[in-house]
Amino acid sequence: MSAQPTSTDNKPLDFNERRIQALAKENAQLREYVSTMMTRLHDNDKLFSKLFALEASVLAAGDPEDMCFTLLRELRSQFSLDLVRFWFDRDSLIGSTQMSALSDQDLIWIEAGEINAMGLNRRNVWLLQMEKDGFPWMQPRDESLESIALLRLGTQDKPFGVLGLGSNDKDRFNPNQSTDFLQHLAQIISLSLEHAITHERLARLAITDALTGTQNRRFLQPYSHQPLSSWFGKGVPVAAMFFDMDDFKGVNDRLGHAAGDEALTKVCDIIRKYVRAQDPLIRMGGDEFTLLLPSCKQDKAQSIAENILHEVQKTPIENEPMSVSIGLAFSAEKDDLTLTQLIKKADKAMYVAKALGGNRIEIAQEKGKE
Repeated sequence: MSAQPTSTDNKPLDFNERRIQALAKENAQLREYVSTMMTRLHDNDKLFSKLFALEASVLAAGDPEDMCFTLLRELRSQFSLDLVRFWFDRDSLIGSTQMSALSDQDLIWIEAGEINAMGLNRRNVWLLQMEKDGFPWMQPRDESLESIALLRLGTQDKPFGVLGLGSNDKDRFNPNQSTDFLQHLAQIISLSLEHAITHERLARLAITDALTGTQNRRFLQPYSHQPLSSWFGKGVPVAAMFFDMDDFKGVNDRLGHAAGDEALTKVCDIIRKYVRAQDPLIRMGGDEFTLLLPSCKQDKAQSIAENILHEVQKTPIENEPMSVSIGLAFSAEKDDLTLTQLIKKADKAMYVAKALGGNRIEIAQEKGKE
C-alpha cells in the first residue's frame, strides 16, 4: 500500500486538505499565466499603438521621398532599431522617383532581378540571424548586426524593393518567431508607397507638356500671383527669359507639323544644356517658353541667353536655319515682383526683339513693378 500524504506535523492529510493544496497550486499557476498574458497584451497594445502612429505619419507624408524619410526616422526611434534601410529596384515603378534626401546608408539602388535572385519575391518576410545565415547585401559597416528582418515591398510578381530592419540583439528577429506584425507593416508600407508614387506621377503629368517634357502653364498657377520670395526665398534675385521661335508658322507650313515638333524639342534641349536641372522651363503655349533662373545675376543670365541664341542659330531643321527671339527680365532683391509681373516684363522684351527683326535678345527696362 502507498503511504498517505502527511502535513508538516506528519499527520495524514484528509481529502479536503489535499484538494485545497491542489487548488492553491493551480491558482498560483493561473495567476502566473494571467500575469504573462497581461504583459503580452500590454506589449502588443504598445506595439500596435506605435504602428498606428507610424501609419498616421506615413499617410501624412507629401510624396514618396518624404514618406521614406519619415519611415526611416520613425522606425529607428519608435522601435529602437540599429538598422533601417531600403533596397529599391532602379527598374521598378519607384526607379524614377526623386530620393536625393536619403543617404547611401538609408537607400541602396539594386539592379533588376536581384530581389528575385535572392528569393525575396517568394516570401513576405525573411528573418535571419547573421551568425548562422549571413546576407550578401550587408556592408562592412553593418558588422555589429546580429539579426535582421527583410520585408518585401510590392507583390510577389512585381516587387519593387526590400525594407531591412536590423538589431544588435540576435533574438530580436529570431527565425522561429511569428511574423504577423512585420507582414502587416510590409503591406502598409507597400500600399502607401505605391499610392504615393502613382499620385506623384499623375500630378507630374498634369503639369508636364507631353511633347517637350517641360512644365506647362498649369505648373505656374499656384505661384502666379505670389511674390517671387514666397517661391524662391527672401532676397533671392530671379531672372526670367521669354522665348519665341522666329517664323514658326512658316516652318510648319513648309516642312510640316512633325518638323515643327522637332524644332520645339530641339530648342528645349538646347535651353536645358545651359541651365540647372531644377530651373523651371515652362511651355506657355505654341512656340513660346519661359525660363526662370533663381539666384542668377544679370551678367550670368545674359551669357546663358547668348549661348542659347547662338546654338539655336547653328541647329537647322531639315537644312533650314532656326532662330529665336529672347526677352530677358530681372527681379532685384528690393523689387520682389510677383511671378506674373516678372514674366510679363520678359514677354514685353521679347516682343521688342521680334519687332526689331527677331533672332536677338532684348532686356526689359527697369521700371519697378508694372
